[in-house]
This record gives sequence, C-alpha cells and structure tokens, in this order.
Amino acid sequence: MSFNDLVGQDLAKTILKRSLKADRLSHAYLFIGESGLGKDIAAFEFSKAINCHESEDDSCGECISCRKAVNNNHPDIKEIRPEGASIKIDQIRELQQEIIYKPYESKKKVYIIYSGDKMNIQAANSLLKTLEEPPSHAIIILLADNVNKILPTIISRCQLIRFKRVSELLIKDNIISNYGLDEKKADLITALSGGRYKVALNLIEDQELLQERDRVLDLIISFKGIDKVEAFSVVQDLLDDRERISQILDQILVWYRDLLVLKLNKEVNLVNIDYLDQLEKESNGWNIKGLEDIIKLIEETNNVIRGINVNLQLSLEVMMLKLIRLRGKNYDQGNRGYF
Repeated sequence: MSFNDLVGQDLAKTILKRSLKADRLSHAYLFIGESGLGKDIAAFEFSKAINCHESEDDSCGECISCRKAVNNNHPDIKEIRPEGASIKIDQIRELQQEIIYKPYESKKKVYIIYSGDKMNIQAANSLLKTLEEPPSHAIIILLADNVNKILPTIISRCQLIRFKRVSELLIKDNIISNYGLDEKKADLITALSGGRYKVALNLIEDQELLQERDRVLDLIISFKGIDKVEAFSVVQDLLDDRERISQILDQILVWYRDLLVLKLNKEVNLVNIDYLDQLEKESNGWNIKGLEDIIKLIEETNNVIRGINVNLQLSLEVMMLKLIRLRGKNYDQGNRGYF
C-alpha cells in the first residue's frame, strides 16, 4: 500500500507528502477525525514513507524498510494501543524510556499512538513532557476521534491533520472497480459507510458485520410497545457486547435518522435502503419533534459512554427509559401521523 490506496483525504495526503518531499517533518502530528476515515492507514503509510529508502514523498513498498514495516518487524516503528478501556501511564513511560535512543537503522523513530483520546489523565500529562522536549530523531503520530478529549497543551504541540468524510460517489466507484460489486450491493455498502471508506471495506470483507447489523435492526424494530422490564433486558444484551456498544448506538441513531428523513420526504438520502418497507410503515406513526428528541438522546448517550470511567450500565438504562417515554409521547400506535 501507499498513500494512493487511501481513498479521498486529498488535503491530508497533500500536507504529508509535501512535508516529506521538503524534509520538513514535525516532531509530533495529531490525526483528527471520526472512526473509519482511514487515520490508521494514513499513519502507518506515513511512518513507512518517513523511513523509505527509495521514494521521497511516499512509501515504495519494495525497499527493506517498507517490507519490514509491512511484516510488523520494523525496529524503528512502534505502535501503542489502549490496554482495556484506556492508554495507561506505564505505556507512555515505556515510550519515554525507548524514545531517547537513536533509531536502530532508519532516519527516524516513529511512534503511532492509536486512540489517543483514550489516554487517561496521567498518561496524557506524561506524554506532554515528551512533547515539550522531543528528541530530534523521533516522531510521534497521535490518532484521535474526538479532539475535545485531548489536552489543549498536547494539541498545541502537534501539527493537526484533519480527516473528513469523503464523497459517497467516490466510495461507490472504488468498491465497484476494486471488488466487482453489483449496483444494488454497492449502493447498500456505500449508504452504510456514510462517507467512511474503511467502514465500506470492513462491510465488504466481513460478511458477519451485515448479519450483526440485521440483528441490531431487528432489535430496534422490536422496541414497539417495549416496557421497562424489557428495556433493562435490552441493556443487558448490549452489555454482553460492550466492545461494540458505540457502534450499535450509531446504528440505532441512523435508524431514527432514516425515519426523520422519510417524514421530511427525502427518501433518496436513506441509509438503511434495504429496510424501506419497515421504515415507511413505522415513520407514519411518528411526529418530527419526537424523532429529533430521540436522535438527540442517542447522540448524547454515545458521547457520554465514549468517555473514561463512565457507568456504562447506568447510562444505557437512563437512555432506554427516556426512549420509552419519548416513544410513548410521540408515537401513535394507530399510525395517525402528526398529532
């Protein structure tokens, strides 16, 4: 792979390639953007390009340095990921002990910190000390979905590279060309990706993801007439799959967003296009204000649970109880529509 394999993100790629070509590399970068936009791909390709022996503004994929990086045995490219729910201070201390030594065989030592917005406060303050006096032979690439969870003092010491959602037409053309999907399947994958190319790739390469989505949508449809006891049972089901809770809430959010789209007569913008019959049937019973309130509720809950040291069960139970109340207030089982 190279930067060319990162679909979209032209501005980010241009900035990184120019800094490589001019040999003007920052000591720290902060890649910002929601999950699924390719930040991790870009960070890895950038780390390869920094130490590539052949290309001046990309990775060649053929030299010994690129091959070692691809095989995950490059001595000068290190990756740090959350241990459990967060990146802990011991992980940053280990980085600090290693980073003072010069590269083994390359121009730069590169440290990629994934999910940097999940550093606990001790880890963040420890990393800040390194960023204040960075060694000239090292580069730190910090990845984060939510810039608001990064210390402002860390942000100020990094070069920000922003990643944004890309054109759905670009995603559709790419997956049809590279994966031979038919038009109907490509439309569904593109809609579900929401402008996030990596999400589209995951849906293509892992068929179980679509099956899991069907299970989530079946759960949402079953919300009709749900009572408090059943709501707490739903919460327990979510807690059994806690690694995917945020993703599941996103899918629930998109369902209610589709209902709102239908109420506004904009069927062309639906995401769950293969569930059109169910959406049309349910949308008739909703009013717009009720759907807007539920969307706001799910967004707020998702933002809360992405934090550190959150009571996950309590947050989900509160959401479900509010959802029941909003549904009872704004949904007409008789499908009379506005009221």
